[in-house]
Amino acid sequence: MTSIWRISLLAVLVCATGLGRAEESEVDTRKSPPDNARWLTLIVQAEDDIAPQPVSLEYQAGQCSELRSYGVGGQSQSGRTRVPAVHFEKIDLSKESSGQRYRARIALDAGGNCQWKLVGLSTQFKYTSPHAQTRGQELLSQRIQVVFADRKNAVRKLNVRMRFQYFPVIYLADKPEQNSIRLQSGGFPDLPSFDPEESGIMILQFKVFNDLAMTATADPQNRYLYRTTYPDGATGSANSVGVMDERMICLMETRAAGGTDFQRCNRFAPVNDKR
Repeated sequence: MTSIWRISLLAVLVCATGLGRAEESEVDTRKSPPDNARWLTLIVQAEDDIAPQPVSLEYQAGQCSELRSYGVGGQSQSGRTRVPAVHFEKIDLSKESSGQRYRARIALDAGGNCQWKLVGLSTQFKYTSPHAQTRGQELLSQRIQVVFADRKNAVRKLNVRMRFQYFPVIYLADKPEQNSIRLQSGGFPDLPSFDPEESGIMILQFKVFNDLAMTATADPQNRYLYRTTYPDGATGSANSVGVMDERMICLMETRAAGGTDFQRCNRFAPVNDKR
């Protein structure tokens, strides 16, 4: 049975390693997956207003290294060190003949002279607003990063489904042509890392609740605040609109479960920031 992560996030933050750019190298980036290679079938499920973008892949070499510059503590220490070589590439997703599903087949064990292995992939989507106040405006979501690493709590089996859920925030200006829109998630959970024992499937589901748009108008008496209106009619004020907003999270969860009665969300008061 497919495992499911219910995930609402706009961004997954990736920690910097402290190493700088690699020096010019002659690393052989050719790949030749062996007969027993593990493969990942990546499937992206989207909607009419969402267009999945090319997937970025990061491979690390098991047999080849490269020189990389580094710096520690600002100006105190710097130099060069030899580290496993890395290689980046982008692939396009192929749209299935029916529905809004896109897919790609990706080698986890890519082989070649350097014995390349997939250590990360990242993707994002382009959203086109269907809302009257911002109709046709396009924006790119922040990237979602999936790590493949042999860590203590890594997921050892694929066949997983991860759901990424968002709601629109529409900023209303004095002139309608200056209105703008962004997507907000309900939180920023950490994705697990993956170290699968065999080939498998990973499904990414992108969902924007267009009928749960939140609107925000600049407060004329306080330049740090926005006056907000929730999709259920509640009003409030916020410095950072929609960020970790429990009421909006409740509304999204209710709609995701097929519900239409938002009364249960009244236990979460609208955000009312003051400054």
